[in-house]
Amino acid sequence: GLHDEPDRADTDVLVEYVNTLVKLAWLYVLRNDPRSKTVLDRAESLREHIAQAAEVIASLEQTWGEYWRRGGDLKRALEHKHHALHLYERLGDRQSILKTYGNLSLIYGDAKDFARAIDYSQRVLDMAQRFTVEPETLAATHLHLGATYFWQGKYGPAIEYYQKALEISQRASLSVLVGRAHYNLAEAYYKRSQALDRA
Repeated sequence: GLHDEPDRADTDVLVEYVNTLVKLAWLYVLRNDPRSKTVLDRAESLREHIAQAAEVIASLEQTWGEYWRRGGDLKRALEHKHHALHLYERLGDRQSILKTYGNLSLIYGDAKDFARAIDYSQRVLDMAQRFTVEPETLAATHLHLGATYFWQGKYGPAIEYYQKALEISQRASLSVLVGRAHYNLAEAYYKRSQALDRA
């Protein structure tokens, strides 16, 4: 059903093709593989032909955001993540909204816009008061909040959020996040002891 001229391709097949490109690009992005840009550019070139597939377009925006975040272009990363968030809100995709809030918190933290970083993390925690949120998302949010306070030299709150992340991760057997929480806690305790001039 694919065709060299996208206008002549089967629409459903084209949507699945772009969806596959986006998923492949995401895997490349996570591995910092330079092929990610080529695959993203190919998916982008077909965007106008799948305008009705909002879920795929949102995933494309999300993946571009991660690509630019890892490349250090935080302005472009934020633009794409906000576009993705807007689409997920229109679709009512709660889990993707939560993950995008977490992504935005991380990027704003990298940009040293700590107030916004805290705001987006807090949105996740507020939503968790109203419905069930995956433990991985909750643990990651607490890690992001801890890091945001750590970067400001506020080691007490950082330790509290890291400790909460550790507890959630241990209960859910999330070994990677358990390791990150242990590492972050060690770093925060060390920096706090330096700041207080205590062994």
